Amino acid sequence: MARMLRAEATPEELPRIAHVSSLKDMIKQWEAGKWLPRPRYRVLYSRLTGIPETELFGTEWDTPPPLWIPTEVDGDFTPDDRERLDLAASRPERVDLVVVESLATILAAQRRTEDVIGAVPLIEPVRAQLAAIASMVAEARGSVRAPLVDVAAQWAQFAGWLHGSVDRHGDALDYLNTTLDWATENGDQAMVGTVMSWKGHIAARAGQLGNMIGLSRAGQRSRRGLGRVYDLYQEARGHALLGDAAAVDRLTSRAQEETTQWGNAEGRPWEYYYAAPGFFTLEHGLTYRILGRTDPDRNATAVELLSKGLEDLPKEMRRSDWAGDFSYELGRAYLQAGERRQAAEIADDLEELARRNRSDRLAGLAATLR
Repeated sequence: MARMLRAEATPEELPRIAHVSSLKDMIKQWEAGKWLPRPRYRVLYSRLTGIPETELFGTEWDTPPPLWIPTEVDGDFTPDDRERLDLAASRPERVDLVVVESLATILAAQRRTEDVIGAVPLIEPVRAQLAAIASMVAEARGSVRAPLVDVAAQWAQFAGWLHGSVDRHGDALDYLNTTLDWATENGDQAMVGTVMSWKGHIAARAGQLGNMIGLSRAGQRSRRGLGRVYDLYQEARGHALLGDAAAVDRLTSRAQEETTQWGNAEGRPWEYYYAAPGFFTLEHGLTYRILGRTDPDRNATAVELLSKGLEDLPKEMRRSDWAGDFSYELGRAYLQAGERRQAAEIADDLEELARRNRSDRLAGLAATLR
């Protein structure tokens, strides 16, 4: 049966169909009623039997989403990979380096998916995935443990980021603490520094400026490259909130120098967006927008920097929640300049992004620009 189903697939479909050995196991699970065939396999059954899908499977038989999603990863993540991961989730002692590589592939795809669809749709899947991965870590030993712990730390970090993006700061800190445990086990100072940095970001959201500045400095001591550049800008933002323009100038100048120094260096997997065109222009503009509350010249420069940064961002990243935050900051800069019409136009765009990404937080920010 497995070979017959594969024979019904078109050349375009075949790469997304499991190989015979895995497909045999999948068919056994379907026939036993343990799993339901996904839509691509229902089509093959229909072609093979000549019976419409609705007669074979009905119209209400929807397959629940698999644990290892999103579907956007299908191009790089094969059905065999999914089968291997499902087995590893049910029997954590089966984890091997191939499983770890598959996990890294999924995580990379989910990071980029979040850039396009926002944080909300990914929160529950990532929580479920991380619970399964934690079980794998608990059983892992030998040569596979360190690479698995590395991926697990990155997964917990991503979960922390997602929860922070929707202002669930307590949950975000819990996940970042888990990240810190695993990063410390592996001696990964770059990840330890990232946790300090992201805790500083959460402190900023809570208005804890002392913690924001101190944690940003801690991140700088542990990170190199563009991650350290981000922490320089984050510390500068803290000083801007305190009205210390001299400290802002010192830190942003150093950040610009180090951006030039590290611009072509390859960062860690979670740092990819730091290298995106326009990203640090936006960070600089945000810092000046804060100073612009009392300094019209800085505010005018902030409008220029934020506009340029948003224009330079890759198209897919402009739809992210974090790009929406920078759009909001541009709207605030316009309000500070007395340009209410431009601010209202940005509010319209931000409301549309909030609807698309199902983000109550962005919708609330848009309302303040009216």
